[in-house]
This record gives sequence, structure tokens and C-alpha cells, in this order.
Amino acid sequence: MPTQKILRQGAIALMGLELGLACAYFFAMVQRGTVPVMLDFNGLRTLPSLLQAAHLFAIGGLCLVLLGQRSRLQAPYSWYLPTALAILCIFGGIDELTKLHLTFDQINWKFLYLGLLTAIPILSWQDLVWLWRTHRITLIRVATGMAIFLGGGFGAEFLKGAIATATTQNSAEAAAWAEYLRITVEEFAELCGETIILYAFVAFTIKVLAQPTPPEPTPA
Repeated sequence: MPTQKILRQGAIALMGLELGLACAYFFAMVQRGTVPVMLDFNGLRTLPSLLQAAHLFAIGGLCLVLLGQRSRLQAPYSWYLPTALAILCIFGGIDELTKLHLTFDQINWKFLYLGLLTAIPILSWQDLVWLWRTHRITLIRVATGMAIFLGGGFGAEFLKGAIATATTQNSAEAAAWAEYLRITVEEFAELCGETIILYAFVAFTIKVLAQPTPPEPTPA
């Protein structure tokens, strides 16, 4: 079976698992107002939390692999892009496991992450131009995953106050259901977006590793 097909099926299966976890969380909260500890999307080191941390560590690890394999390409990307992404993902994975953003709640972590995510493409625009010209499908996959991650994750967080105000005027039950749905959409979007990004990075890494290492220049 071709590698790309295996990767595609694995990504679909992983997103199916994430959707199942999201549905289990939502319906358990609606019916009982509580959920088993390991299925809690807001919990520390629960199954969804561990899965998200695994995504981030895997992407960060692949970035380090790509950093060490730059020499395989005739027109290699800069060292900055994989290094910055590796640091961001590994720190994000540690944050997911330890909930640092809750310990140091005086820092606006949402805007900090958004600022870093904005700075990376600005400072590495030449790499993005190169990727668009030579590996367009990889860039589209990463952009799609990032859009889902940011749109669902950060978007749901920004709408938290507005949703609570609108639903509280109707009933406390409606407000609770809306909050459960908001958390479900936020966390599933983050997991799904990370899965798409991880799939893109794995596929791209395989392509890079398949490239033969250029021969050393012959001394004059």
C-alpha cells in the first residue's frame, strides 16, 4: 500500500477518534453535567489533553528532523523556520501537559501565541514563497489546519462572553448547553487542525528524506 495512502487513512482515523471524544464529552455533559476524568476536555493530562500534547511534540520533533535534513535540498529552506516552529510546538506541548497558562494567568497567553504565530511567517516569508513554488500542497495543508485551529480554537474563546450573555437571558440550562458546545467545538477544532498540520509535516518530511544527499563538492 502506498505510503501516502497509509498516511491519509491514518489521519482520517485520528480525526474520527477526535470527533468521537468530542461527541462523548458533549453528550455526557448535556445528560449528566459531568464527564469521566480521562475524557474531560478541560482537564489536566486527560486523554484529549495528552493527544493534543502528542500532536504538538510530534510536529516539533519533525521540525527538528527537517532542520537537520536541509542539506538534502538543492535550494534549502532557512534554519529559522523549522527552529521557530519546533520551539513553539514543544513549548505548546509542555504547556498542554502542565497548564502553565493557568499558573501564570497574568499573561495573556492567547495574544502571546497569536503574536508568535504571526511573527514566524513574517520573518520567514522567503521560505513560504519557496514552499508555495515547490511544495504548494504542503503549504495549503498547513494553512488549512492552522485556519481550523485558530478559527475554532481562538474563535470559540473570543465568543465565550457573547454566547454566555445571549443564552443566560433565556435560561440557565441553555447557557450551560451553549458552554458545553463551545468547549466541544473549541477543543475539537484544535485537535483536528493539529492533525491536518501533523499529516502535512509527515508527508513533507518523507519527501525530504527521500531526496538523495547532494555529493560533496570536489576540491579544485
